[in-house]
Amino acid sequence: MVRQLSTNWFAQTTVGGKINNALCISSHQGQARLLICNNDETLKVYSLPGLQLITKIPLPSAVNYAAVSPDGRRLAAVGDLKPGGDSKQVYLFDISASGTYQRVATFSAADDSCFSCAWNQTSDKLAVASQNGFVTVWDVRSTGTAKLAEFGSKQRPQGKGACRCVKFSPSGAVDLMVYSEHVSVFNVIDARTFNERQVVRVAPPNMDQDIAGFTFSPDGKAIFVGLENQVLEYDVD
Repeated sequence: MVRQLSTNWFAQTTVGGKINNALCISSHQGQARLLICNNDETLKVYSLPGLQLITKIPLPSAVNYAAVSPDGRRLAAVGDLKPGGDSKQVYLFDISASGTYQRVATFSAADDSCFSCAWNQTSDKLAVASQNGFVTVWDVRSTGTAKLAEFGSKQRPQGKGACRCVKFSPSGAVDLMVYSEHVSVFNVIDARTFNERQVVRVAPPNMDQDIAGFTFSPDGKAIFVGLENQVLEYDVD
């Protein structure tokens, strides 16, 4: 279901397949699109507000997340690692002027499934968060698939150090990349150089709390971290 918060309008449809893992709303030539990541190994693209199927993109594994670059020219999708299967779980597509998607590269992020991906505001850096506790960054302007940077979680190799979500700051003078771990910790990276990191613990020292997710405020001056029973706000300066 899709709902417009400023009005009473909503629409819903059945997309079939299996579990929907993530939704992404993007824009192409002024028209909104809804991307649905599914366990049936497809990425489905629907029009908004009509919810008409535009295309179905098959991938080699369950699709966990997808993100369109801010300039609207590229799409990244990430998925599960199949035992004994393809180790490349990051798929990069060019988006044509007519709105079609063409796969142009595949990257190997880690030796485990990938949960999240994000673009920086200039659409030249792509980051991917993985189950095994690593976040990997590429410069998509380069011709190869070499990694620009890679960060391990504070709590790896324990399962609670799995990297669940990664995002770049949306605007402003501060250029940051943030990623959350499965429990208790999120990490703040200086995305100008990728040389400095701040580790922030959201739970008391002797206990753990699951992190449901996080987001930046639209102006990039705050980070909101969702826990099981509360939302925490952190200032960015």
